[in-house]
Amino acid sequence: MGVYIFTPEDLLRYGTITEEQLEILKDALLERKDILIVGSSRSGKTKLVEALIHLIPDDRKVAVITAYSEFKPFKPNIVVIDTQFDPESLEKRTKDVIEKIKRINPDYIVIDTIHTVHVPTILDELLDDYTFIATSLTISGDIIEEVKHWLRASNDVMSKFDIVVELKRDFRTGTRKINRIYAVKKSGEKVELEPLL
Repeated sequence: MGVYIFTPEDLLRYGTITEEQLEILKDALLERKDILIVGSSRSGKTKLVEALIHLIPDDRKVAVITAYSEFKPFKPNIVVIDTQFDPESLEKRTKDVIEKIKRINPDYIVIDTIHTVHVPTILDELLDDYTFIATSLTISGDIIEEVKHWLRASNDVMSKFDIVVELKRDFRTGTRKINRIYAVKKSGEKVELEPLL
C-alpha cells in the first residue's frame, strides 16, 4: 500500500481548512511569502504542508529537507534533501544541507520539524534569500515563545515570516483544523501576530 499525499481538496472535505483560509494561503504561496505552520503533536502540520505544495506551480522548484526518507517527492518539481544522524557533526550536516540548497537554488524550501540538522542556522542563513514553509511544535497558547523555544528562532528570524498558521487538534474527536491564520508584525524589537481570520 502506498503513502497517501493530502491535497487541498482533502483538507476541505475533512473540514481542516475553509475556502477562505485556503485562498489566503494560496495567495501567500504565489506571492512567495514565508509561511510558518504551528501546532501540537499530530495536529496535521505535515498534511497541511503536503496540501500546500500541491498549490505551488509546477515550474517552481521546491526543496524539501527531511530525515530518514520521511518525505516522498510526489511532484516532479520537488527535490528532497534527506538527512539522518550519522558520524558527521550537527554543524557539518547543517553546512552540507545549506550548500545543497544553494546549488539547487529552489523557489521554496520546506522544513518539517527535523532534528538531524540545526534548523536555526538554516533559517538564519537562508530566510532572506528563499521562500520558506516551515513547521514548529507548539504546546502552550503562546505561539511566539513556543516557536522561539522549539525552533530556537530569534525575534529577528521570527519577524521574517509573513504568515503563521495555527492548527488545533480536538483530542476527544481526533479532528484537526486551522484555528487561525496570522500576519507577522514587528513593532520595534517585539514580534506580534495579527489575526487575519
